[in-house]
Amino acid sequence: MPLHPIVSFIGFPTYNLSEEITRFLQPLVGNTPHHVRNSIKFADEVKVKTMIVQEDEVMVSFDVVSLFTKILIELALEATQCKLMDWTEFGNYMKWSIKYVCQGLKICLESTFLHFHGKNYKQVFGTAMGSPVSTVVANIVMEDIESRAMKTPFCAPRLWK
Repeated sequence: MPLHPIVSFIGFPTYNLSEEITRFLQPLVGNTPHHVRNSIKFADEVKVKTMIVQEDEVMVSFDVVSLFTKILIELALEATQCKLMDWTEFGNYMKWSIKYVCQGLKICLESTFLHFHGKNYKQVFGTAMGSPVSTVVANIVMEDIESRAMKTPFCAPRLWK
């Protein structure tokens, strides 16, 4: 049976570092034209803008099952570093260098240990559910994937007879 452990990181050795990095990275999220915070915000936007879907258009929504545990640490670090390097306000906002932010992020993402029924475990794949930095990193990765997809030439689906 697949399980998705959600472990509180409060009091964890990397908790304070994770919270600090989350504060640094939060301004990077939600700046893409297609970003919608949640389904309620999406419904509100559709109502306000009175969106009309044309006959030749299709509105789609994607959801990633078990998102946090599917994010590769390497991809998270790469997407975050690229986002930081593109951020023109970085110098005005951050006291740390991009190198140190990414090193701290790596420590937080790789330190996924838990103790359960007298045994120690390490999460070996993805970001930890329960870590403060996981949500912002998941959003950065998804926005990175979205921006790559939007740059890909669109090819209309072929209709089969």
